[in-house]
Amino acid sequence: MSTYTSKLQLKLPAFTDEIENTIRDLGENFEKLDQNADDFATEIPTQGDYKQNIMIRNANCVYGSYYGWVNTRTGKAAPQWTSVHSYQNGDYIVPTVDNGHVYQCIQSGYSGYREPVFPISEGIEFEDLRATNGWAASTYYQKNDMILPSVDNGRYYLCIQAGESGDQEPVWAITDGTTTYDKNAVWASHRIAKWKEIGAAVWFRPFGKIE
Repeated sequence: MSTYTSKLQLKLPAFTDEIENTIRDLGENFEKLDQNADDFATEIPTQGDYKQNIMIRNANCVYGSYYGWVNTRTGKAAPQWTSVHSYQNGDYIVPTVDNGHVYQCIQSGYSGYREPVFPISEGIEFEDLRATNGWAASTYYQKNDMILPSVDNGRYYLCIQAGESGDQEPVWAITDGTTTYDKNAVWASHRIAKWKEIGAAVWFRPFGKIE
């Protein structure tokens, strides 16, 4: 009758076990060893689900780097939010400054120029429109200002050439990246991305600095 090892609880077949049972036990042992083997990477993962205490070994250890990273919070890995970036439905992001949460794109579009203030309440939905105002006539706009047209069309417009707007609202372009000329100001059209809070984000921390 088989027994078990003390740490990984691997099966130790007995001489009296049948060959089929012994082979099955050894197969289970190999699977358990594989599950407990170290994972290697050159950077912190940005996709996948990870439990707390999972460790990843650094595959490129050099002087001044770290031996690896350990996850301190069960959750989902995702890349950090990026300014004026095209996102698709189902994409995941985390804020550039960790707040413990991960967000999923629920409306394809572009992120704004300024990082949103990410809500931490469960299931909150929001548009990526921080510091965006409605268009105004005869107003001087700076490069990277964001405005919304007076009639909602699901888009924001990013100033790509500073200048004064006209005295009448222009006809807004409705194709991503297409420009609208507004007297001296020039605007680029972007569909608005929308996000939803969906749970906890992982928090990998480096350990074992190599000095």
